[in-house]
Amino acid sequence: MSQPGALCLYKYLGVWCIAESTCMYMGYTFNGEEKWDGLRNVATSSFHQSTRLQDVVNTWNINTSNWCAKHIYKRCRFLGNKSLSQLITMLFLATWHGLHLGYFVCFFQEFFFMYMEKGTSSNALLKQASNVLPKSVEKLLCWFYTKLFLSFALVGFELYHYDRIMYVYGTIYFICPVLSLFVIASNAIFVQKTSFEKDD
Repeated sequence: MSQPGALCLYKYLGVWCIAESTCMYMGYTFNGEEKWDGLRNVATSSFHQSTRLQDVVNTWNINTSNWCAKHIYKRCRFLGNKSLSQLITMLFLATWHGLHLGYFVCFFQEFFFMYMEKGTSSNALLKQASNVLPKSVEKLLCWFYTKLFLSFALVGFELYHYDRIMYVYGTIYFICPVLSLFVIASNAIFVQKTSFEKDD
């Protein structure tokens, strides 16, 4: 499933690279520091080597991400909740793309998967597993996880309609949301356990 998802992104990657090269030719991308990446929208090499969904966010559609971070996410600070600010940003992005249900499915899943991923940084069980695995194997597994979950979310972005989206998800047994729920539960259990032990 990860390969069809990657192919869906290449049409955007190709258009952005052509547009960027045209702007470079005209001199618009010069940033004053002997670099020509002033209008770069994809960090191509880093994107393909991403081992976290956060890496994908940081390297894909860079200009839009920066604009949303500045004008949407940071302006929601008064809510006092980073997750809520991120959810509002995702809803804005979905609406920006259009009113098809698939866009909202895609960006809600991005929020959900990112929420799951953030919790893993303090998951004692996953940290222990990370220490056992060779770094090369861990990196390969993380790369595969990133591509799989990204492709799963992109189904809604490409198919738009509820019945089509549910048909595809049903054929693979909703594997990514199910795994995410297990990981979120694991995050809660093992983080709480380690915090409790520290209090003792």
